[in-house]
Amino acid sequence: MRLTHAATTAAIIGLIAATAPVAQASPLSASDSCAPIQKKVKKAKRAGKKAKAKRLRVRLNTCRDAAKVRSALAGYTFTGTRGDGEPVSVTLCDNGKWHSRTGYTPVALSTGDSWYVLNPDYTSATKWVAQVGENKDPRQGGWTTGFARAGDAFQIGTASFDTVTSLGPVTRSSGAAVCATL
Repeated sequence: MRLTHAATTAAIIGLIAATAPVAQASPLSASDSCAPIQKKVKKAKRAGKKAKAKRLRVRLNTCRDAAKVRSALAGYTFTGTRGDGEPVSVTLCDNGKWHSRTGYTPVALSTGDSWYVLNPDYTSATKWVAQVGENKDPRQGGWTTGFARAGDAFQIGTASFDTVTSLGPVTRSSGAAVCATL
């Protein structure tokens, strides 16, 4: 039996992944990529299940939009004031860790090991609104915040249900120093 180059590569990666130590859950893990959804779309199309393929394409597009938003946020610190007047500083690291400071006195400090882009409303690379939270399922609760981008300007606000409100301007700067300490 001859294997193609892609099949051989996939088999080797599978063996490496099976023998590698299990790392903490990260938004960059293979299970969170869009490739599994894309495979399901192709399988449904081949099987003639048009309705299922259509539903899966919607999920695939949402996954791709979330990945694009994530790339604009990962590795940066966002500092400014939300629309409701609360000062905020949020750092989102490439490895999934995050740090948040909100308020005057007392200052609310929060940190976590994973963050995910939720409910992206993606129009283009320079125009989108999305929620960022520490759980994939917002019904589990936990830390969430809202982000928006319009051109080169970023905004941060509050996330509630599937909406982002109280957007205020923030500056985006490198989060490398903060990420190194988390």
